[in-house]
Amino acid sequence: MWKLATASIAGINKDNTARIQLFPAGWFGAPDGSGQRWYMDAALAQNLIDAANRRINHYTFDYEHQSLNAPKANGPVPASGWFKSLSWVEGEGLFADVLWTTRAASLIQADEYRYVSPTFRYDKNGHVRELVNAALTNMPVLDGMRQVAASMMFYDNGETPMNENLRLALCAILGLGNEADEAAIQTAVDTLQNGELKAAKCSSVGALLAAHKTQLAQKDQAIQDGQNQIASLSTAGQGGRPDPTKYVPVAVVDDLRAELASLSSQVQGDKVDALLTAALSDGRVMKGADEDNLRELGKSDFALMEKMIGARKPIQALSRMQTQGMTLDDKGKPVPDAGALAVCGQFADFGLDEAAFNEAYAKEMSNGPY
Repeated sequence: MWKLATASIAGINKDNTARIQLFPAGWFGAPDGSGQRWYMDAALAQNLIDAANRRINHYTFDYEHQSLNAPKANGPVPASGWFKSLSWVEGEGLFADVLWTTRAASLIQADEYRYVSPTFRYDKNGHVRELVNAALTNMPVLDGMRQVAASMMFYDNGETPMNENLRLALCAILGLGNEADEAAIQTAVDTLQNGELKAAKCSSVGALLAAHKTQLAQKDQAIQDGQNQIASLSTAGQGGRPDPTKYVPVAVVDDLRAELASLSSQVQGDKVDALLTAALSDGRVMKGADEDNLRELGKSDFALMEKMIGARKPIQALSRMQTQGMTLDDKGKPVPDAGALAVCGQFADFGLDEAAFNEAYAKEMSNGPY
């Protein structure tokens, strides 16, 4: 978007008031080199000349740029002159042929107005892109082609310009670069209003700062309270004795834990032994690897061991013999007691040996009546 500006450029040659210099060639601006600077060359000037030739109406000369504020003026805003013809002089600048009003001509001849100031639009590079009008003024930027003073007013779409000090202050507050224009400042303000201010339910930056200050104070107090509590506990640990009704030494707790673990293991072992003894007696568990595997399982998961043994069916003969007081060998077969073996010895002369007697005894007892 092009911006609007005015710059008092050069004095009026009273010997030839009809030919007025609007812009010098090259860069121009404040005499000390600060602030905005603009640029004009033959190519840029030709664009202005072509635009003037396409116009039907003439450009206006007024007094002190009063036409820029015409909507707010309390009275008439008279013209001081009219022009349409533009020409470029290499090395000097852009000139206009002006037809002054009678009043303006007399004011110029009376030295009541000496300088001209064009109103123009320029791009972000400072290149002059459009001529709007011009004015008679007494605050020049250039005297001839030599810079002696500055009087520059900046306009954006014909609106009242922002104070430069205010613009720089807003740039600093909003974290923008010094080159930020009013549009960038407005965008930053809108972002602030719709972002942090809205989230914090604050209507102004001052209220937001106050809210942040309150939050920081609350956090500082919480930190201080925590530090005080730590200091209090530290002091109690160093110089005070803990209440035995509320606190137990760590060593006592560790001993209780060890004792509970030992008792738990002992109870678990007793339960495993009892279940295996019963299962061995009725044939659900066989001595050897079967018993060892189930015993190890019972140490870590008694419920699973109990479930596995419960799913097995007892050997009925073994169950019966156990209820009758019989003794079984490691293979679960009935074994003769001492009395039976003594009887067997009495019949040794008749060819009955101990091994045969044992086998017959086991077979008989296994198939006996229930």
